[in-house]
Amino acid sequence: MSEPILSAEGLHISYGHVDAVRGVSLEVQTGSLVTLVGANGAGKTSILNAISGLVRPRAGVIRFKGEDITKWPSHRMVKAGLVQVPEGREILAALTVAENLSLGGWHRGKTLRRNVDRMYERFPVLKERQKLQAGALSGGEQQMLAIARALIAEPEVLLLDEPSMGLAPKIVDEVFAVIDQIRQTGTTVVLVEQNARRALAAADYGYVMETGEISHSGPGRELLADEKIIEAYLGLS
Repeated sequence: MSEPILSAEGLHISYGHVDAVRGVSLEVQTGSLVTLVGANGAGKTSILNAISGLVRPRAGVIRFKGEDITKWPSHRMVKAGLVQVPEGREILAALTVAENLSLGGWHRGKTLRRNVDRMYERFPVLKERQKLQAGALSGGEQQMLAIARALIAEPEVLLLDEPSMGLAPKIVDEVFAVIDQIRQTGTTVVLVEQNARRALAAADYGYVMETGEISHSGPGRELLADEKIIEAYLGLS
């Protein structure tokens, strides 16, 4: 197997005296979709935040394309091709859709306009609403905006944190269709998702987390087929 595009080894993340993540190691192969699933508070978001430079791990090493990026600031991650869509979307509600998209490509210079136009082609609803304040969009439209803003940065690895949270089932279907399209274009995807069944069904490989540690890992559909894992660790029947 080739060297992973992204990996973490022995990752420990703490908030004060609370250990959120303990000794986690994982690998993400180029072009794959890897998911982290588990109950709320299991440490999934903490791992994404550490990978994207928003949280500094207490111990461990994070590598991107073979390079140690553990201490890199988040803006350097984005320039290198590692981009996160955060939980809760975190769009800039007072700015227009067009302004939000432009900020996503702050470092892209001459390709920014082309990338914005490409996102309008991929997400026609954003083109229709480009002059509206982002806060006026529906929840599903805001999620599409958050994903489009990240794609404008031309990521090699896209980190998605709970993209279906708070969305109606029909909109969740649309979000997962977009994730599949992104993956089909060759972008590597790391997905943290509350809808464990959907995430594992879509994933090449999955990691099941419990209280800050990885309890199980394997191909997504193998994990999905193990009812004991689903019942014991994901709270689903």
